[in-house]
Amino acid sequence: GVAASRGDRRGDRLGGRSRIPLGEEAPHAEIVPLVLAHYGAALGAGSARAAQALPRLLTVFFEHGTACVRAPRPANARERKAREAALDAMAKLAARAPLAVWLPALPQLTSRLCHAHAETRGVTRALLVRIAAAHPHQALWALASVSRSAHPARAEAAQGVLASARRAADGDGGNAARSLHAAFGSLADHLVRLCHFAPAGRARSFSIARDFPGLSRLLPVPVVVPVAACLDAAPPAGAADGLVSVAGVDDGVAVLASLQRPKKVTLLGSDGAAYAFLAKPKDDLRKDARMMEVAGTANALFARAAPARARGLRLRRFAVQPLTEDCGLVEWVPHTTVYRTCCQEVYAAAGLYDRSRTNAEVKAAYDAAAGRPPTEWLARMLAKFPPVLHAWLLDRFPDPGAWHGARLAFARGAAAWSILGHVVGLGDRHGENILLDAATGDVVHVDFSCLFDRGLTLEKPEVVPFRLTQNVVDACGVAGVEGAFRAAAETTLAV
Repeated sequence: GVAASRGDRRGDRLGGRSRIPLGEEAPHAEIVPLVLAHYGAALGAGSARAAQALPRLLTVFFEHGTACVRAPRPANARERKAREAALDAMAKLAARAPLAVWLPALPQLTSRLCHAHAETRGVTRALLVRIAAAHPHQALWALASVSRSAHPARAEAAQGVLASARRAADGDGGNAARSLHAAFGSLADHLVRLCHFAPAGRARSFSIARDFPGLSRLLPVPVVVPVAACLDAAPPAGAADGLVSVAGVDDGVAVLASLQRPKKVTLLGSDGAAYAFLAKPKDDLRKDARMMEVAGTANALFARAAPARARGLRLRRFAVQPLTEDCGLVEWVPHTTVYRTCCQEVYAAAGLYDRSRTNAEVKAAYDAAAGRPPTEWLARMLAKFPPVLHAWLLDRFPDPGAWHGARLAFARGAAAWSILGHVVGLGDRHGENILLDAATGDVVHVDFSCLFDRGLTLEKPEVVPFRLTQNVVDACGVAGVEGAFRAAAETTLAV
């Protein structure tokens, strides 16, 4: 609660006519309709206001629905009217607010398709139907994994939203909607099978024409390519102008050597460009998709903070598209090299690394050091493998200006990801989950399944907040962490 004197002063600052009841005597439910109405008004005040208002509006609305479930019977008539007013305010927003405004919130809306509160659930589904009818390309990809969920209620709800969206379109628009939905369903089914496909004999590649003839015959389709540039776009309602659709697929698919054997598949866009994706099986990509949204929110905050803008702070993002709850597509980031490979290249050139024996030697030394102080083993490893990542940057960027820019990009990108990872409890930052951009020196993180301090629960707990090993410090320059890295880390944490 807020003391009356503070409430009076706040009312004065708002023009002396504050209508929001403050103080212990004002139930939470009575404030919600006013909060929703004012956040709703902010949605129409431009994209900058919407970026702040939309997540807050949805948080208030969904928490209000949860509160109604926990206390299903209103305490009195005032609370009953307040609950009705809150639902009415949100229903009006869902029916009247510009639909493009809601596109960034599609993940939050689709995740509440089965909200426990019936009225909240109804408003959410009605809003999703309107969005799917007006912006089917974005909605289809957003609902792809939900409509194939292993939970029958979630799958049924998502399929019901799509069916209602098809019915909402009439005339030629209805025919186009039905054609688009059918094409998307067929394409998604083929992509799911491709994710789980295991070529015979541990082959390192296969042919789409030979192994997936149905996919070859299906294309082209009027389905937007699932890259960030297309999924983040907001074309006019019902139009696909400016969006790149799937025109074909490259016949050769490479099979990577990692444990789950993901595939690199290349879709050909209607703009003539090639769009590469990693088709991952046996992996729930929903956490990765949410982490990319967190990175997008952080980038928006960086853009509004002068110290962050001055340092060009941003987190490299890429599209993550779950197709089911255990497979999906990850946008391939061009020009990137695995952090571990960057170091190995330098060690190999110096004669310190040989793929056929070095890994086994390091493993044997590690096993032999069991029960002894870890600093002893670390000293032996550093004597054999000194920090060399600075040499990789020098080799990739021989021009002094380009080298300086790449070193700054590395230090700032590593700092921003380190702090964000610490905030969300991101673990599993081994040498293959960090990529370096060979064209800019920037840092790209991948594989976000170990979130919310899950690393602390492992058999050998991860006790460090982020990866700041000797090679990372080495690439930051002569000042180490006391230069661009520290400045970017402090700015990131402040933002």
